[in-house]
Amino acid sequence: MTYIYLINYYHILSRSIRTGDFGLFKYVLPKITNLFFAFNQPNYARWLVKYHNNLLVVDETHPDIAEGLEKGCLGIQRTDKSFSRQPIDLTLEQTINAEAAKARQRWCKSHEIRSTIISFTYEATGLQKRQDVTSDLEKHNIKRDTKLLRNFIATFSKFMNPFDSSLDKNLLFNISNGKSASQNVEQFLLNMESTGNELRDKFISECSESVDRFEKPITRVKILNFTSETVKKNLNGGNTVQEVRMQRDLFGRMLGISMDYKIDFEKILCYPIIPIPSSLCHIDGTICKTVKSAIVDVFEKNHKPGNTPKNYDIVIVDGFYLLHTMRDMPATIGNISKKIMRSLTATKAPRIDIIFDQYFSPSIKDYERTLRNEVNAMDFKITGPMQVRPVDFNKELKNIKFKQALVNFLISNWASQEMAPFIGNTIINLSYDKCYSYKVQNNVVKMEENYELSCDDHEEADTKIVRHVCKIDNDFATNVLIKSCDTDVLIITLGNMDHLQCNSLTIFMEYGNNNKRRLINISQLSTELGPKVCSSLPGFHALTGCDYNPSFFKKGKKRPFHILKANEDYQKAFTNLGSAHVTGSRYEDFVLLEKFVCEMYGFKNVTDVNIARFQKFCSTYKANNSNEPFKKLLKNYDASNLPPCKVELHQQLLRTQYITSIWRNAHLRYPTTLTPSRNGWDLQDGKLELYWFEGDCVPPSVLDALKSYKEKTKNTTNSESSEENEAPQDIDDLSDCDNGLSESEDDLSDSASAESSEEEV
Repeated sequence: MTYIYLINYYHILSRSIRTGDFGLFKYVLPKITNLFFAFNQPNYARWLVKYHNNLLVVDETHPDIAEGLEKGCLGIQRTDKSFSRQPIDLTLEQTINAEAAKARQRWCKSHEIRSTIISFTYEATGLQKRQDVTSDLEKHNIKRDTKLLRNFIATFSKFMNPFDSSLDKNLLFNISNGKSASQNVEQFLLNMESTGNELRDKFISECSESVDRFEKPITRVKILNFTSETVKKNLNGGNTVQEVRMQRDLFGRMLGISMDYKIDFEKILCYPIIPIPSSLCHIDGTICKTVKSAIVDVFEKNHKPGNTPKNYDIVIVDGFYLLHTMRDMPATIGNISKKIMRSLTATKAPRIDIIFDQYFSPSIKDYERTLRNEVNAMDFKITGPMQVRPVDFNKELKNIKFKQALVNFLISNWASQEMAPFIGNTIINLSYDKCYSYKVQNNVVKMEENYELSCDDHEEADTKIVRHVCKIDNDFATNVLIKSCDTDVLIITLGNMDHLQCNSLTIFMEYGNNNKRRLINISQLSTELGPKVCSSLPGFHALTGCDYNPSFFKKGKKRPFHILKANEDYQKAFTNLGSAHVTGSRYEDFVLLEKFVCEMYGFKNVTDVNIARFQKFCSTYKANNSNEPFKKLLKNYDASNLPPCKVELHQQLLRTQYITSIWRNAHLRYPTTLTPSRNGWDLQDGKLELYWFEGDCVPPSVLDALKSYKEKTKNTTNSESSEENEAPQDIDDLSDCDNGLSESEDDLSDSASAESSEEEV
């Protein structure tokens, strides 16, 4: 609601000017001023207070002007359309030279007369142009608008749904990356209006006590938002370690420092330069994400599932996906168990497998679980079928302990005799820590452990589903239906089509959610793609971005897939990656995949990613004119469009190899002998954290210079901040480095716009 209120204030301000409503204009100005105080816009804040005070007493100071303002003389109406008034200062800037006082005066005196004469002449001669209200219905305009709408929908679909019922309503989420706000950030964002109002009242009170207060600096507020929660990382160079705060322009500033020491740019770009690779990660520490389903869109472009069977021989269901889709849960745990069983047997398949995730610790899924706000600290015990379920069932599904307790209850409860009518002639397989089979013999439920289908070393339901498919050994035509919304399941299944024990399988997948749910004929799709492409898909999907491996910034999956499809060497490298730790082909595969990444960034004939990185920098870093200082643009250089350097890419490839070794060997009970540690992850405080690179972050000489400068200016920075009565900057902030980048262009532009706004207001 806070966002809606803020947008509403803008609409009120716009309406007051466009309609000439002076009372509404005076009402909304303090609301806008509060925001300027809350977000450190001192010039706007200071002068809007003065401006608003002048408007409140304009009846006494300038009665004639007050009369004009009450009549609606807040703006200039240049057309005969209603609701079209524009601010006077904006109109002046668009029509005449706003800096020339005499030109302004002449324009004000003659504008009304000239406008009247011109309008009369156009009307009398029939040259007055009428607005064509049907122009928006022209085909080219419809096509343009439709394209823009689709682009907007495609972009918005990449964000999380803030209205999802499964989200914790007590948390504030960043819709772009799904990260929840800390308590401090949440308090600041939700109370920004009241904070600004308190600061405005305080400023007015101080000004009433002392006339000199108006010109003095305004105390800055420490702004807390998602950007302010940037992480601190260590810069390594030789034997020196320096902690810095991650910033948007940190990469450019570090390059600027290197220029002072005449370090070759091609050499320094071989280093990561910043602690977190911006090509793979955001400054707040969250990994870059891509829309995984984009690859499915490519598959489905020319894919038609054909005739679908009315009945299936085997149905395999993702258990937690099923729980998330179920509505109107019964009041007791026992009745929930029955409802799940009824939902499964409603498919009327002779065999039904329900697959649940396991929860290992530490796990490469630790990052994703943190992002989803899944908790593991809240114990939950189910004592019997009559136990009342949690009030918010969907919220409780984020509690790992609750999910474990629920699955363990299902394992024991389904073996009870009350389940016999529901199971009937169906064979039910429940896969969790082991695989448990349930069937009814002589009206008695029999439960036994199915060793053949057990997946002891599989953490995710995705790979368990594929193992269950691969272990089907029927000697007759069998239709299999997989029910899951996860793209990973489709990719892993396609990647293991060469591991099927039964050649007579026809595999379908019920993919998507809600209105987008549809059938994909995986068997037919694998034939269309070909065996080489299919076997390379797990490695490709892991490298270009999945839940626990970052994607390359803005590279997506569509164009990289076309590159993969056109080159059999890349297909072979991705396929071999799953067994490279056994065959010893890691080095050869990594060389080919490095070339693949170079081509993904547009360098088809380059095999070294460091060379591609340097060439990309040279092609994108250009001054607007020859007289522009070299460092001016360098300071704000966005490094996220550069490829990662070789040491960063090596860790990305190690993670890709580890994930691929699990996905490509999903048909095995023990898919891999690799461990995450030293394969792209590092164990810290009991959790696996992404390990970005090994070695120095920057050349030692650059880090020595940075450390020396920061020690030199530490006291100066703090004293200056104290004198100006502003919140002191973090000592780890590099925005004041005296290396030709001393003045922040952003601060200067904000200040300039604020000064010009004093005239506008």
